[in-house]
Amino acid sequence: MPASPARRRMAFETVGSTNNRAMEAARAGDPGSLWVTADEQSEGRGRRGRGWSSPPGNLFASLLVIEPSPMEHLGNLPLVVAVGVRNGLAALPGLESTTIGIKWPNDVLADGAKCVGILIESERLASGANAVVIGCGVNLEHAPQGQPYAVTSLRERGANAGVEEAFVALAGGVEDALRLWDRGRGFSDIRQEWLAHARGVGEACRVNLPDRLIEGRFVELDARGRLVLEKADGSRETISAGDVFFANADGAAAPQ
Repeated sequence: MPASPARRRMAFETVGSTNNRAMEAARAGDPGSLWVTADEQSEGRGRRGRGWSSPPGNLFASLLVIEPSPMEHLGNLPLVVAVGVRNGLAALPGLESTTIGIKWPNDVLADGAKCVGILIESERLASGANAVVIGCGVNLEHAPQGQPYAVTSLRERGANAGVEEAFVALAGGVEDALRLWDRGRGFSDIRQEWLAHARGVGEACRVNLPDRLIEGRFVELDARGRLVLEKADGSRETISAGDVFFANADGAAAPQ
């Protein structure tokens, strides 16, 4: 799969964080649609400030986008990116595409175990424009240990692609998904694509929120991409963000 001739990219051997470098470019006036990649990160991070293991052999890539959509549609972006990353990586040689799935909202899984971390950050620039950085850490060769959920590397699952081939696949998938989304106008198509590869719909789960833990059954994804949880008393709660643990997949690793 050849790289797009129009794809702009800054490639580094080592950086603190590809997300940070991408946001620095935005502050310096970069127009966006810029990929930043690194062989290794010294200050990789995940959601809620968690550290992210970043050894050589894995893929670290961040995409800078300026004003990706009107503000009312930005909440869709985690699902858009998950679809793009999933579709890009599922095409890698050696992988069985049907084993690559998505756990709400944007964890990409291989055989039910997490293989990609996605961190989306935004900042209002001095110009007034909204800069959004989409960061992706792919466990290509290595998977971190001691996680509260199952993790794996794509190599463990049969992938025989190198870092560069994985980047081209991931970048193409994300760019295709952003085009399909069309700044929010095509979210219904993204939602259907997300559901086609979703794991856990209809299953019992726990959702870890910043202030509490709730249990129920993941019954659907609403029209805005939010998780709809049915609780034991039959009531439903709509959730915009949280960490989801499915009993069948995460087992004892789920928080109690």
